[in-house]
Amino acid sequence: MLMYLVQSLRNERSLMFIASLFILTFFIIMDIILYCSLQNTTLIYSKEELKSDIKKTYSPFYPLSIKLVMTDHVSHYIINPTNAYFDSMTEFSKIFYFITPNIITICHLCVSIISAKFVTSESLRDRRIGVILYEIRTWLDGFDGTVYRSQSGNMIYRSDRHTFGYYMDMICDTMGGVMLNVAVWFYLCKCPPVKKPEGLPWKDPGENGIAVTSGTEKGNGKPSNKYLFWKCWCFGVSIALSSMIWDRTVDRYTSVFQLKMQDSHKTELQTQYLHATSTWVVMWLWRILEGQALLQMLLISIFIDKIWEFINIMQYLSYVLIAALGILSEIHIRHVREIIGM
Repeated sequence: MLMYLVQSLRNERSLMFIASLFILTFFIIMDIILYCSLQNTTLIYSKEELKSDIKKTYSPFYPLSIKLVMTDHVSHYIINPTNAYFDSMTEFSKIFYFITPNIITICHLCVSIISAKFVTSESLRDRRIGVILYEIRTWLDGFDGTVYRSQSGNMIYRSDRHTFGYYMDMICDTMGGVMLNVAVWFYLCKCPPVKKPEGLPWKDPGENGIAVTSGTEKGNGKPSNKYLFWKCWCFGVSIALSSMIWDRTVDRYTSVFQLKMQDSHKTELQTQYLHATSTWVVMWLWRILEGQALLQMLLISIFIDKIWEFINIMQYLSYVLIAALGILSEIHIRHVREIIGM
């Protein structure tokens, strides 16, 4: 059995399968802990509580916030903890106090440009390097928030809207996502997928009823650059749409569950619906459909060399899923607000 396992690990596909299974199991276990932690909190913390816990070891389960609960798995369980532990061990935010979160934001934008260059390569090894670089960019994207929270003395994972840093981070994140999608388009233009012609092999394409050229294909059976651009553009817009709806939904849920009620009855109803299964389901679905989660899926497809297959599947399906979840979220929020009397 041991020898079979060792031989299996030599196979790249088997190794990826085992790694994926391990990560998936890890995410499931962490989600179970998150659910249990959510059942034991109200998401409303006093300043005294936060000050007394500020020197404690970082935990992905305290203090919880709506934004954290709705954050994608990679950011919540891998990027955020490594950001916090790195800052805690090195005291980066204190020693290098002159390095502001905005400087880190500019750095991760530069890394995304380098990453995009590698993703356009015809070499799978180079594209995988590009994926690793983009993950470093994502790590830096999380680290600017860690530095901001450390320097401001605020432990809660949330967005301080209407600030210069908020808009700058949003713009740089958008530019990073755009560059990755453009890089994917450039790669597909260099190495377009070949559609196998149907019909009798000894006849010309026209005699088999196959059009030699069309709006979507070249004469060699490969998709045109315009068609490839449309595919990538559709998926890119779906990421932007998902991010906007997710951000709005986070803000709406925050105004419901992180607002201190003056009435005890309303507080009881607020806690009851926060712990409701329907609330958890809606928030958990956003964890796998928010913009960062979609970008992680795209990165995985690049790494395993399945870009075209992934783009084809998600081109329109992503819109259906995002729209359905957005409508479901709005209905749920309005229902909860009506019950609580907000």
